[in-house]
Amino acid sequence: MKPALLFLAKFICLTAPIIWLWHIGGWRLYHALYSPIAEMVYEWLGLEGVEATSRIRYINLIPFVTLMVLTPNLSMRRRLAGTAIGLVILFAMHIAVNLAANPKTQVLPQMIRLMLDAAPFFLWVIIAHEFVRDFMRQGTVRAVAGESTNGADG
Repeated sequence: MKPALLFLAKFICLTAPIIWLWHIGGWRLYHALYSPIAEMVYEWLGLEGVEATSRIRYINLIPFVTLMVLTPNLSMRRRLAGTAIGLVILFAMHIAVNLAANPKTQVLPQMIRLMLDAAPFFLWVIIAHEFVRDFMRQGTVRAVAGESTNGADG
């Protein structure tokens, strides 16, 4: 249990200040990058009237990058390539979800919001599957063996 809590503590400590930066203006910087590209994609697809709305919910980039940085035993190649590919996928999702928004209110359906929230963790599990597998196996072995998980086992 200790490794899980340590990983969670690191995740929170690294994510919290970046989230603060996102809320004080980082999302505006992201919108400056995102909006022209999204509009170009919409134009290329022949979609008129679709707004390249930037959403606070696009914060899902932050937990993904944080998980990729914190995951131990990833080769540098997998860490960099996985992060780059994951960011491209999330960026593409951001462009695609605007198509599902209500044209009048620009509100996203609940299922789309949940998908955006889960996406960084899903991508991370795919990219860091060995770490996740070993981490889960380690916890399962302790539980099956009946070992204490209250910290008394060292």
